[in-house]
Amino acid sequence: MPQVNYTIPTIRTLQELDRAVERYKTSNLSGGELLSLWQAIRDASLNQNFSEPKNDGVSVENSY
Repeated sequence: MPQVNYTIPTIRTLQELDRAVERYKTSNLSGGELLSLWQAIRDASLNQNFSEPKNDGVSVENSY
């Protein structure tokens, strides 16, 4: 079976991620194209930088 290589797009912003998810849900892609878009969405989601609260006002000793 011939091997087909697809380029995995790089998603850098939340807007690009939102557009990629929408395309994934509404497109008629299949096979390698669908897999490469899924991989790009997965990678971008895992690379998100979620902000940690700096000081929520509750000391560790008093938290649950």
